[in-house]
Amino acid sequence: MVAEVPVIILLEKLRKLQIADERVRPPELRAAVVTAVNELRHIFSFLTKPNQTNITENLKGLLDSIYSADNTTESVLTTVQGRRKGVTETKLLEEFRRSFGKVSVEFYKFGPHDLPNENVDPITVVSEQAGFQYDQELYVLTGREEEEKELVRRLIKDDEKCLRAIALVSEKELGKTALARTVYNKPVIRQHFQCRAWVHIPKDLECKDLLIIILRTIPDCVLQGIELWDESKLTAKLVESLMKHRFLVVLDNVFQVDIWHMLARSFADARNGSRVILTTRLSDVAMDADPWSSPMKLAPLTPQKSWEFFLKKAGREDNSDLNEFMDKILRVCNGFPAAILLLGGLLSTIQLSEWAEVINHVAGEDQSTPSNIVDWSYHKLPCVLKPCFLYLTIFPKAYEIPIRRLLHLWLAEGFVPISSEANDVNVAKKYFDELVRRNMIEIQRWKPDGTPKTCLMPCYLYDVYLPKAEDIGFLHVSHGKSDTSEGSIMFNIQRLARRFGNDSSVESHIEHLRSYVSFNDQKVNRSSREIARSPKKLITETGSSPLKVLDLEGVYKPMTPSKLRELQNLRYISFRWTCLDSCPESIGYLPCLEILDLKYTNITTLPSSIWKAKNLRHLYMNEVSIRKPPKEPSIVLQSVTGLLIDSKDPKKYGLDKFTGLRKLGLTCRSKSSVEKIVHCISQLGNLQTLKLRSRDQFGPPLELTLSQLGGHPSLSNLYLFGAMYRLTLGDFPLGLKMLTLSMSGLEENPMPVLAQLPELNVLRLFAHSFSESEMTCLANQPFNELRVLKLWNLEKLEVWRVEEGSMPKLRELEIRGCEVLKKQEGLEQLTALKELSLTYMPKDFVAAVKKIEVLKDKLITNERKSSTLECKPSPRPSFSFHQAYVLFVFWFLLLKL
Repeated sequence: MVAEVPVIILLEKLRKLQIADERVRPPELRAAVVTAVNELRHIFSFLTKPNQTNITENLKGLLDSIYSADNTTESVLTTVQGRRKGVTETKLLEEFRRSFGKVSVEFYKFGPHDLPNENVDPITVVSEQAGFQYDQELYVLTGREEEEKELVRRLIKDDEKCLRAIALVSEKELGKTALARTVYNKPVIRQHFQCRAWVHIPKDLECKDLLIIILRTIPDCVLQGIELWDESKLTAKLVESLMKHRFLVVLDNVFQVDIWHMLARSFADARNGSRVILTTRLSDVAMDADPWSSPMKLAPLTPQKSWEFFLKKAGREDNSDLNEFMDKILRVCNGFPAAILLLGGLLSTIQLSEWAEVINHVAGEDQSTPSNIVDWSYHKLPCVLKPCFLYLTIFPKAYEIPIRRLLHLWLAEGFVPISSEANDVNVAKKYFDELVRRNMIEIQRWKPDGTPKTCLMPCYLYDVYLPKAEDIGFLHVSHGKSDTSEGSIMFNIQRLARRFGNDSSVESHIEHLRSYVSFNDQKVNRSSREIARSPKKLITETGSSPLKVLDLEGVYKPMTPSKLRELQNLRYISFRWTCLDSCPESIGYLPCLEILDLKYTNITTLPSSIWKAKNLRHLYMNEVSIRKPPKEPSIVLQSVTGLLIDSKDPKKYGLDKFTGLRKLGLTCRSKSSVEKIVHCISQLGNLQTLKLRSRDQFGPPLELTLSQLGGHPSLSNLYLFGAMYRLTLGDFPLGLKMLTLSMSGLEENPMPVLAQLPELNVLRLFAHSFSESEMTCLANQPFNELRVLKLWNLEKLEVWRVEEGSMPKLRELEIRGCEVLKKQEGLEQLTALKELSLTYMPKDFVAAVKKIEVLKDKLITNERKSSTLECKPSPRPSFSFHQAYVLFVFWFLLLKL
């Protein structure tokens, strides 16, 4: 049952009212809030009773009244937090009482015999889990080793050159997608296929959309105006393009034979060993996929493999004290990987003494029902995590969500209780980590430092909880006749509408719209111009709106509303990947604004009014200048990236005033100001991540001086662009975990110095960072913690030596574009290495590395970028008149010469 979620969200807002400054809370409001809290706690107890499983008319009426009360509470909270007094507050107080009076009336319709006596406080905290760390190997499906080997063998079978389709089939959730994903990401597969594409097939996606998705993954494929092509032209283009490459296409969730028939004629057979993998529940789809290739039918895991998998997911290395539970756990999970994942994750969060109660409950009367585990996993979530988990259903099934975006949305919606001094992203990250540990969020991609980058809600959970979210009115899904290339989520308090086209059923939700979130689901039947007009139309219709979230990520050049200033409740604005050219002056006159994301746009200046947004916590940009510095220091500002400083004095930009900064990205265009900037940065004691570029207005690097950063107490992630020539250990904080150097022009081997950083986990040496011909990693000065090393475009490097024991934990190595590298020594001694990528490297060097036997199954050469359905497309290139003119003059002079 998920009906308690709107109650949890409303109670958190009432808690914020209770702790608000008493000077702006009249006594009448304080008393009304106490009464409302007590009433809601009774309702929470009622909604969480085991027999509350059906959505009755009375329950719908109760939930509607709670949504209405939430709307009023939001208005009161905004007024109180903004310290605005007067007649409006009196009217709101009356409305507040009225709305909660209606909640009481609806609640007591259930009758005295149904109502609980207890008054339960559902606001529970997420416990701190000591030692929780991400290990990518923990998130790989185990127990399918034989199937994995067989699938790899069939994919790279040398004597089978014709195109083959391999079907993975099982009626139940037995890990088809997980098996395909594991094999898809293996180095040997990435090396074998020049072109790879992963396509999850939702039931409302047409063949034309699928063809475009696959075409976009093909290297060097010209696709101008592709949205206007008909299906026959798309098919012809796909056949022509695929003939040039050995490709692997995964079609995940093929639910009809007709889908396969439509796509099969588009896959070219160049007799080069290309392959297609299908995952399906249907035997007829599997049998029809390829008459010459038998399907791979997945069976439940054996008891032995099930138990090994469970122990891994429960985090139990020693199973001597678990024998009493083994038989019942195996019987309940029944060999289903999804059930093992959830039960293992759930039991990993509680003491062993509590296991018996949980296992007996999920066993129930029918000990072969894994659905009990799904229900109980949700039921045992800390209450503050339930809205965060259910919020994942706003995205389409199998949609790959950037974790950065998800955490900011949670924060903007108010799901994460924080104080003004707290590092809000860290608190939200703690919630995310807990859901991952319980296996209720699935990691899809990883950052170089081993932390997760993108995620999704597992499909078997999505199928269960999307209908539940709809039933309680939390989520309203509407599909219009005119499908779009962008979906929009409308969040009406806890009501959402995924809007595909002009569906009138959505219009009733606009008046109390809380969130507008765009996402890319690869549909192409409606122009982006129409989508770009949606936000302006939305705000024109709502006028002064309770809108909190305006997330237009990926919408090409949306029409920003002129009435933006009227949206006084806006907390989160994202124009990322929109190619916008300017930002409205009114952006700073939003008193509640906390997050502003302008990355990957054409915006070069911001109005100084941005500093008037006193609640601004995160500001993301790309080399943007702000005309004037803030007049007062901001203690709440935690992230500023992409700030451009032209002045000789960094204090002009108020850099020394941002005392609460955790993340900072700067570009400096004045050599004389670099030292002053570094001095200011050294005073920011909370700073954890720094990206510092020093270059002139035409691009060439300026000199960097870092000596004042050596003793920084918290800096762990450092990206430096600028000339340095020589390194000393005093240049870097000893707590540094991730270091990137670019354009450094180092004249001495940097490895002996950098190896002395005891916690260094990721090292990246990018273009022109090293200017000598030889580099050596020494055994007597080893990198004890280094796991990732990238060497890119070191144009003078000819010899690279790795002494035995110099990098004992290195797992990933990439050498890219080092065009004169002729010789390496010691690569075979990297015993922990899992992946070696050689991209755009000399043929002789690659051939020599291929002869090293221990590296053959880890080597990837000249890898090309792959794509998935969940990936957002790159924004259209956009050039200003000035940029176009400069390019024209440049090419004209070049031709003359």
